[in-house]
Amino acid sequence: MTSQTVTTAVATQEPQPVVLLRSYQDRFAVILPDHIEAKQFVGLAAAALYRDPALMTAANNSPGEFANVMLRCASLGHQPGTDEFYLIPRKSKKHNSRTIVQGIEGYRGIVERMYRSGAVASVIVREVCERDKFRFVEGVYDKPQHEWDMWHPENRGEMVGVYGYAILNTGATSRVAILSKADVMAARDNSDGATSDHSPWNRLDAGKDLPQFTGRSMWWKTAARRLEPWVPTSAEYRREQLRASVAAENERRTTPTVVQQIPDHLVDADGVVHEGELLGNDGLTDSEREQVAGEWRKGPGSREDAEAKAADERWLAGEKPTEVPD
Repeated sequence: MTSQTVTTAVATQEPQPVVLLRSYQDRFAVILPDHIEAKQFVGLAAAALYRDPALMTAANNSPGEFANVMLRCASLGHQPGTDEFYLIPRKSKKHNSRTIVQGIEGYRGIVERMYRSGAVASVIVREVCERDKFRFVEGVYDKPQHEWDMWHPENRGEMVGVYGYAILNTGATSRVAILSKADVMAARDNSDGATSDHSPWNRLDAGKDLPQFTGRSMWWKTAARRLEPWVPTSAEYRREQLRASVAAENERRTTPTVVQQIPDHLVDADGVVHEGELLGNDGLTDSEREQVAGEWRKGPGSREDAEAKAADERWLAGEKPTEVPD
C-alpha cells in the first residue's frame, strides 16, 4: 500500500466533524491572530471532539452549527476546548431536541483579550465570600479593599458576590464592576445550557472538598463580562488605534502648506535669494505697510490733521504759536 493510499484510508476513517475542521483550515488562517496557527487551532478542536464522545455526536448532529461556533472562536483569537473557549454539547429545541455544540467564551478568554489590547497592565477578578472582609465606596475608593483567609478557603463560607477591575498601563484604575449573588444567578439563568452536566456553571472549580466554589470560574467570567465595556480589548483597541491613525493621516494630507512669496527682483538668474523683505498676503513688505499706515495717520481726519487745524484757529484768534527751542 502506497503512502498516498494510507493517507486516503486514514482520511476516510476520520469522523465527519474532523473532516469539516480540516476543510475550514484556510478560513481559520485568515481570521486567527498571529499567535495561533490554523493547524494548531484545528488540532485542538479535533482533540476536544475525540476526548468527549458526546461532543463528537453533537458536532455530527449539526455540522453547520459546529462550523459557526469554530469561526466565532477563531475571530476571538481563542484556543478551542480550553478555559478560553469552552465547547459543550447541549440540547436545542431548534434542532428537534438533539444536542449541538455550544461555544462559551470563558473567564480566561475575556481577560486574555484585555491583555492583548496592549493597554492593560493587570486584571483583578475575585469572588467575595460571606466571611471575607470587604469594603468599597464608589467615589471614595478607586478599588475594593478585600481581605480573606488565603490558607483556609473552607472557612470563607458561601460566595455572595464578585468584582473585577483593571489597572491600565498609564497607572489609572478602570471602573470597578461589582455583582451580588443575585446578579450572578440572573446571568446563569439567562445562559443556554447552564443546567447541563457539561456546563462550567456546574464544575467543581475548587475540587470536591469545596463544593461552595462550584462554578466559580463562571462567577469570574460574569464579572469580567461586566468589566469589558470599561477596559480596552484586543479587537476594539486595535480598531480605535487604526481609526486614530487614519484620521491623523487625513489631517496631515488636508492641512494647507503656507508658502511665502519671494519677489522676483530679490532672486538672481542662478536662483539665489538676496537680502530683502518677504511679502505678506496683501503683496506689501513690512516697511511698505508701515509707510501706508503712516500716510493714513497723516491724512484728513488724522490726529496730526486735527492738531494743525487747532493751531490755525489759535493763530486767527491772535495767539502766537509756542516757540520750540532748538
